[in-house]
Amino acid sequence: MEAPPSLVRLALGGLLLDPTAYRAQRESPDGMRRGLILVLLISLLVGVATLIGDLGEFLTQPDPQAVGDTLRSGLTGMPWYQQAVETTPGFADAFEQFFAQIGGLPFMPTPLGSLLGAVIAPLLGLIGWFIGGTMVHLVARAFGGTGRFEQTLATTALASSANLLGLVQVVPYAEVFPGALLLAGALLGLLCSYMAVRETHGLASWRAFWAVTLGPLLLSLLLLALYCCVVFVFAGAFGSFVQGVGQ
Repeated sequence: MEAPPSLVRLALGGLLLDPTAYRAQRESPDGMRRGLILVLLISLLVGVATLIGDLGEFLTQPDPQAVGDTLRSGLTGMPWYQQAVETTPGFADAFEQFFAQIGGLPFMPTPLGSLLGAVIAPLLGLIGWFIGGTMVHLVARAFGGTGRFEQTLATTALASSANLLGLVQVVPYAEVFPGALLLAGALLGLLCSYMAVRETHGLASWRAFWAVTLGPLLLSLLLLALYCCVVFVFAGAFGSFVQGVGQ
């Protein structure tokens, strides 16, 4: 296994878009092994950081019941509520049932869910690395790339360094704008993947850009097609079941 300082330098090189780090990965006979270890470690670190931050939010979150009662009293005191009660029969009962259902729901992630996320984070990181690297490699080769498959995986592993931005989640409530951290990580990951493709396959800038862009697009279309197939099959099976019950 690589010594920690070497992996740290490798991760920082990928994060800072250092071309020498990507070239070293491309030429290294242990590039895939180092990439696998790097993806695992980064995914695990981010998963643990998220777990710690979620636990902090869970322990300091306000009482969901108290929040629900405050919201309920505020809404029932508004003029629109009185008008709805007077004009719509059963509105008050439906309103009370709604708040009875959501009153005890937690607003923050639960410890069990956060722990599960930290456990499966390395596995998801490996799956995402392999599938994403494969799609990028196929498109890069179609555009005239010369890199080998193992070289592509070795260099695209450095794109996982963008996930280090997620370490900020160790601080509870650090993400003020929901989704902002995910968007920033995705954009930085695309830049890292662009550098990986350019250095691995020797492509021109625009070819490397499209290789990185079309890979996730093709994967999204594939997943969408798979989802539609599942929905159609389920709808057909459900329709056959309903017809069978009716007969």
